[in-house]
Amino acid sequence: MARIVVHTAKRPFVHKTPSGDSVHICMCGLSSNYPLCDGSHRMTTDEDDNTIYLYNSEKKRLVKFDLDQLRKV
Repeated sequence: MARIVVHTAKRPFVHKTPSGDSVHICMCGLSSNYPLCDGSHRMTTDEDDNTIYLYNSEKKRLVKFDLDQLRKV
């Protein structure tokens, strides 16, 4: 069964290791190096919080859906 997974974060989660290193975990879902961040979240800075955006495998934004309209379905 296919599922749509919605990522709402616009920046990575920064995990500090016991040795003090920082590991950036992708929270936007667009990283080519997932689960590690590759900076792709920068494409999400202009996204509205009440809108769902769909991207293709080349990270091109294809479609956006208004959440208020989807809630009526």
